Amino acid sequence: MHDARPEEAPDTDPRARPVQSRSASTVTLMLDTAAHLLEEIGFERLSTNRICAVAGLTPPAIYRYFPNKYAVLKALGERLMASQNAALDAWVAGEFDPDDLDGSYRAMLAGQLAATRSEIGGAWIMRALHATPVLAEVRHASHAQVTAMLAEWTHAQWPPIGLDLARRHVRLMVEFGYAVIEMLCDRADADEAQTIADAARIMANEHRQMLG
Repeated sequence: MHDARPEEAPDTDPRARPVQSRSASTVTLMLDTAAHLLEEIGFERLSTNRICAVAGLTPPAIYRYFPNKYAVLKALGERLMASQNAALDAWVAGEFDPDDLDGSYRAMLAGQLAATRSEIGGAWIMRALHATPVLAEVRHASHAQVTAMLAEWTHAQWPPIGLDLARRHVRLMVEFGYAVIEMLCDRADADEAQTIADAARIMANEHRQMLG
């Protein structure tokens, strides 16, 4: 089985969704194997044949669910975004303190970093979503979803803030926060605690600007 080249705009939609526990376990094995391989050999050398060989599967097994490696990476990206979004939901529900904006945003960034690192190959998946045009929509769709959720929440917490204003400021903070997490995953020499503190201060100031 040959993976499509990026310039051919490969199909990234899954061929089928697992409906039984055994098939779900097989798909999880494929995704976990692909994530481990990303950490070991990087995106360019990753292939569906290599995933099958390492996972102990035949090519038809992976081809039943994924047409190419880009579809596998899309599924990994969606899994990572879901983990990051779950951490964000928990932050909104219980960790955000309007009287301590700096501390609240430090907690949010730390939670996003932990969620990313908890996923196998999380840093490499983020790189693939950023560097591969055909996969960018996964990131864009997740950011749009998060922006909508946070804008609605912001408007509910501070009704005088209109939704349009909330969306504009929140989208900036979503993109900025994602870039900070990406940088911390890429730069082993970064002062993690200080970077998070500095970024949190910027986000807290943006929040204050939004409040007027």
